[in-house]
Amino acid sequence: MGKGNYKIAYLTSVDPLDKKSLSGTIYTILKVLEKEVGTVDVLGPAKIDNAFTRFLKRINYKLPRRYNFNHSIFFGIKFAWVFEKKLKGKHYDFIFAQRSSTEICRLKTDIPIIYYTDTTFKLFYNYYEWFSNFMKISQIEGNKVEQLAIDKSALVICTSQWAADSVLNYYHANPEKVFIIPFGPNVEDLPTREMLFGEKDREVCKILFIGVEWERKGGAIAFETLQEMKKKGIKTKLTIVGCTPPAEFRDEDMDVFPYLNKNEKTQSDLFNQLLYESHFFILPTRGECFGVVFCEASAFALPSITTDTGGIGSAVENGKNGFRLPLEARGDKYAGVISEIFLDYENKYLPLARATRDFYDERLSWKSWAKSLNSILENHFHRIKKP
Repeated sequence: MGKGNYKIAYLTSVDPLDKKSLSGTIYTILKVLEKEVGTVDVLGPAKIDNAFTRFLKRINYKLPRRYNFNHSIFFGIKFAWVFEKKLKGKHYDFIFAQRSSTEICRLKTDIPIIYYTDTTFKLFYNYYEWFSNFMKISQIEGNKVEQLAIDKSALVICTSQWAADSVLNYYHANPEKVFIIPFGPNVEDLPTREMLFGEKDREVCKILFIGVEWERKGGAIAFETLQEMKKKGIKTKLTIVGCTPPAEFRDEDMDVFPYLNKNEKTQSDLFNQLLYESHFFILPTRGECFGVVFCEASAFALPSITTDTGGIGSAVENGKNGFRLPLEARGDKYAGVISEIFLDYENKYLPLARATRDFYDERLSWKSWAKSLNSILENHFHRIKKP
């Protein structure tokens, strides 16, 4: 069975045609699978909510510690019932399940499952503020759901070494079935290399921040960076995309685009233009499982200045497509890194920008994603059997 000849069931509970689901990765991966790997049947979306579960969720929101339905055996059983009906009588080479631990944990099938994820329950719990303070039973069930999904899968593919280490060390998966393939960008109409390295404005250092959650994404530190750059006498402009900063964060050299919808061409083109004309991408995030936006920045040859946390180490490598700073670093440290590179434009900035695009082509593009997946399938498909 050669490249592009696989028959694939794409399992997801959300609508894979919605470009907003999971930052667009569900949709993009569907299109890459169709183009580069094989023929794809979509099994989602799968709606399992009914009047009873909606009633339970309303009660749940009023409790001091919540029950996590989304990673529960109860939802796992309901998903299994839905997807087993969809799979009945069908024949596929494998099921591709993206970030779908609950959806596959109780699934009974002879079809090999490839589980693709950017985190595990163990890593995610208490890492993001909104994914915390669960009942003890939910903590137990969440890890049980993850364990069942990993054990049931013929292959587990992670977006980062951070996630893979958790799969191997906490959930004790067989190392022979665990692999790493980073995400690619969720941007259409990417520029060619030839388009990227013309003359940019060197008079003003343009820094781009993209994030929906101002606090978690480190927006205050990005703002501090702008102030510190100006203190150094460097003309600087900070562009914020995806959120509206609190009122105290205002500056004449800061532009804000609260929301850009990539589904609309004019807004998608503006998003691309902001990437194209900027010099650096800054994201002093407090927590990140991977960060598709690093792939997007790298595609536009924008070095990323970010935090050394979570799965970012597989998206940003120091000196190759940017730099990861310690979690405790503030705006002065970010400004120090950016100014040193920008002020030596010919010898430091341009070589780093070119290396950033190289890193994208080699590691963070969907072309490299498909190449890696096909290689894994070619080398291991004969060993994919029901666990």
